[in-house]
Order: sequence, then C-alpha cells, then structure tokens
Amino acid sequence: MRRHATSRRTVVLAALISSAALLASTTMTWVSVSGLAETAAVDAMEVTGAQAADTAAAIALVGLAAAVALSIARRIGTWIIAAVMLAAAGLALASAIGALTDPAAAAAAAVGEVTGTTDAAQSYQVQPGAWLAAASAAMLAAAAVTALLTSHRWPQRTSTKKYSRTAAAASAESADEYDLWDGLSEGDDPTAGDGPEQKPDAGRAPER
Repeated sequence: MRRHATSRRTVVLAALISSAALLASTTMTWVSVSGLAETAAVDAMEVTGAQAADTAAAIALVGLAAAVALSIARRIGTWIIAAVMLAAAGLALASAIGALTDPAAAAAAAVGEVTGTTDAAQSYQVQPGAWLAAASAAMLAAAAVTALLTSHRWPQRTSTKKYSRTAAAASAESADEYDLWDGLSEGDDPTAGDGPEQKPDAGRAPER
C-alpha cells in the first residue's frame, strides 16, 4: 500500500489535481471587503485569487505542465521537474498563507483600484477560495517532495528498447525469408546441405 501511494502514477495524479484546484481557486473569492472609503462607488467588494495573488494562475499552469512532464521523465529529469514543482508550490503557498493571515494586505491593491485611495476598508473576511489555494499548494508541495524522495524506485520506461529489439528480430526473420525466395528463383535446392554429408565408401573397390 505504501509503495502504491508513492508510485509515479499516484504522484502525477496528485500533482494534476492540486494544480487544477489551485487554478480554479484563482477565480474564486479570497477576501470579502466591506466599509470602503467614501470615494468608492460601492460599499463592499470581493477580491478574487487572481487579484490577491496575480502569480497564482501562472504557478498553477507550471504545476500542470510539470505533472505532465513528470509522467514521462527519466530519473535525472524527474528530480529537476520535482524541484521546479516544489518551488512553484512554495510560492503559491506563501501567497495563500499571506491572504489568510493578512487579508487587508492581500486585498490592498484591488481595494485601491476601486477607491482611488490608499485608505483601508473597515472589514476584511477570508473566504474559502484562499483556503482552497493553501490546501492545493500544500498538496502540490507534498507531491513534489514525494517525487524527490522516491522517484529512484520508480521503474524506468524501456518500451522503446523492447520495441527496437522486436523490430530488429522481425527484420532479420524477414531478411532470411527473402534470401530463401531468391535462392529458389535461381534454382537452388533449399534442402541441399540439410542432411549429413555423404562420404565415399573407402572400403569399396573402384568399378572397372
């Protein structure tokens, strides 16, 4: 069970799911803001993940690409891809934690665009989108760490080599068949030489 949990398929699936969830979270509300300054046309607004962390969507796309590459990479390539994935997950996790711990700072840029001032709003409330982003980033980081620690035990893909050997054997067999037909067309007896070589009887007297 433990080996199955750290297999290539499981790690790739976890990376794909977490990256997709992180990408989806960027379209969700991370912070709800109310009590905006008097210069604003509205009293409340919602700040999405793309507004609170403008790099989150790009990081999610990096995670998706890394997960796909991880499914076909060999050992050294796997380590490099996993390291990139871990760095991306760390950036996303930092952004999500920033929104969870300091929603006012995460929403400051979006609020400033609406109010036209740097005045803070009266209330900031963290929404599920930020929690989803944090959980997704943590899951992506876990997948990357698992790949770094266990990828040396993953079976390497040898289907190409097996196909090459099979193709070479088939080619050699085909070549033997062509040689046989060429010999027949030239009048050669394919059974000649198959039996034991006939030697003259040394004890028999020559005929006169």
